Amino acid sequence: MRILYVASDQTLPGETGGSVHVHEVSRELAKQGHEVHAVVQDRGEGTTSGDGYSIHRIRWSPSHRFFRFRALPQIEALMARLKPDVLMERYYNFGGEGILAAETARVPSLLEVNSPVLDHEDSAKARLDALLVVRPMRAYRERLVRSASALISPLKEIVPEFARAKTHVVTWGANVDAFHPSRRSEARRASWGATPETTVVLFSGSHRPWHGVGTLKEAARLFSLKDRPDVLFVLAGGEAKGVAPDFRGLNLGRVPYRDMPEVTASADISVAPYDRSRLRSLRLGFFWSPLKIFEAMASGVPMITLDIQPLNQIVRSGLDGVFFKEKDPADLARAIWSLAENRERRLGMAKNARDRARLFSWAAHAAQVESILLNLRRA
Repeated sequence: MRILYVASDQTLPGETGGSVHVHEVSRELAKQGHEVHAVVQDRGEGTTSGDGYSIHRIRWSPSHRFFRFRALPQIEALMARLKPDVLMERYYNFGGEGILAAETARVPSLLEVNSPVLDHEDSAKARLDALLVVRPMRAYRERLVRSASALISPLKEIVPEFARAKTHVVTWGANVDAFHPSRRSEARRASWGATPETTVVLFSGSHRPWHGVGTLKEAARLFSLKDRPDVLFVLAGGEAKGVAPDFRGLNLGRVPYRDMPEVTASADISVAPYDRSRLRSLRLGFFWSPLKIFEAMASGVPMITLDIQPLNQIVRSGLDGVFFKEKDPADLARAIWSLAENRERRLGMAKNARDRARLFSWAAHAAQVESILLNLRRA
């Protein structure tokens, strides 16, 4: 198949979750023998090749992604030139240029929904939309959903009810070749001040409030953990950098994504302590793609996270990791302590996590997407 993948507000190469997602999906579909053309925002990068697939860079005016829909003429021109068999679009509230171009050209389309199409309770966007009486933003989003031939999403509850029958639940994934236990580095651990006997507890992410880093810091300050010389907390991501002054640990600050496989594999425990109360849209359900969980498991690192769907369908308690009570630092400290105390248990979980990660690889994700695209083409 010739696939046009519209992700106009993303950049390639890039280090955000969105950029990683677009690259990995494009690369894996190309590896399966398809001709893939990824459309991304032009930020001045010159390459037109992305490891087996083609990159097309576009601009629109004004350049803010709120005006992404104004890229429609460029997508129409690409479609006329490339004549794709199918089109995929990465959903964004103010996008839709790919879906609408495909509808006009009568090309089957797949809308990739990574964030809610629905407005959550107390949404500022919904209140603004209501002030405009006819709710134009909701009407536009629903038009895109109706126009798409099919949708994929990690959670059906974030798409309008009328579209759920044509929505396929597909989990995102990890690059299980890049994230691998063999990337563990004693030299990197030593640079953190860890010995071979130290239990390194890793948090990675952008340190947004709902990522729960505050809960982890509170747990690390508790007496049960802060005075243990054999437990070291390493925080990757965010702006701060240096030794943590109030618990035994350090902030790495922003880490280049190319270094994350080694950073992740060099830990002994990975923590994803989400706090859903800090992001209102999560009231619709936990739709966020937990890349850090997939990547830690692929690296052979046991996980500590929440006992909620879909996280408890990815991590198996007692096999690949353990759960703790959301927003409960003491319970998180207990979970960390329990794994820090039992190295053999951690090693067993590490092997299980690595084996299970293959179910959540980008290759597995792309195989699901490929099947859907082939069916759309045949329809």
